[in-house]
Amino acid sequence: MKKTVSIVGLLIVITNSLYSQSKIEDSGSWLMFFNQTKIHQKLSFHSEIQYRSFEINPNVEQLLIRGGLNFHINNTTSASIGYANVSNYSFDKEIQSGIQSSENRMWQQFIMKSSLSRFYFEHRYRLEQRWIESKTQNRYLDRVRYLLRISIPINNKEIKKNTLFFTFYDEVFLHINSTPFDRNRLYGAIGFQLIPNANIQLGYMAQTVGKATKNYFQFGIFYNLDFSKQDLSTSK
Repeated sequence: MKKTVSIVGLLIVITNSLYSQSKIEDSGSWLMFFNQTKIHQKLSFHSEIQYRSFEINPNVEQLLIRGGLNFHINNTTSASIGYANVSNYSFDKEIQSGIQSSENRMWQQFIMKSSLSRFYFEHRYRLEQRWIESKTQNRYLDRVRYLLRISIPINNKEIKKNTLFFTFYDEVFLHINSTPFDRNRLYGAIGFQLIPNANIQLGYMAQTVGKATKNYFQFGIFYNLDFSKQDLSTSK
């Protein structure tokens, strides 16, 4: 009970910190769907779609579609390669004025997972090659991303069916040029594991780009499929 109260207190502190950085009426929203479909004990496909709005009401700021191939080295480590398409929209209070720029993106990543008692950790390292086209210019950018995620089950010792959990992450984005800092994302959410291969998450994220910070409400659905005949086995 004391542990649960402590975790709830931590979530309140983080949520208040995020909320204090901007007013709710200035916040945006993200609707997200993620899927991992395993086709072999060592291989799976990744797919996701994210609808990102300028405000809480739907008015598209960015539409991101990403897919990839994952190679599972063992139960806790994987490497991936993939492609993403990103459409960026311009917007004002009166009218949605259409696509401002579009981006074709190749990405590669490496994930390591570990646990300590009830705390589950994920380290994600990602490289991106970005081709951005707009009406005025075309650009190419390389970017490096690092994410640290911590997930904490509440009513069970591990995240399994019918488990309520908290999840937090911080992710920093760096360009490979003379002004490296691109953005930082700080996120906190409460989630529920519906069945072993699916959960939902409701969260709040503060995204800092340059010196400006904007907050986003987020709702995510995570649904995985397994068509392999064997479970992954940890390499010895």
